Amino acid sequence: MDRNNRLQVSLEKLNKSLEALNMTIDRQHLAQKADDIDQSVKEFFEVKTFLAMQKMKKNDKGWKSNSTK
Repeated sequence: MDRNNRLQVSLEKLNKSLEALNMTIDRQHLAQKADDIDQSVKEFFEVKTFLAMQKMKKNDKGWKSNSTK
């Protein structure tokens, strides 16, 4: 009986440790996802700004060439 109790206690400790490990892994996974989203948003706005600048440059060149005619 005493052996069974010790085994039960050991199993309970092991389960608690595994739960803590799973929670840590989940937090790391969520943090990585958040970092990936932040990077994607940053890249999106960089591309958006670049394209807007290209469009402005193109419009400026078109306006200048029309004004010299």
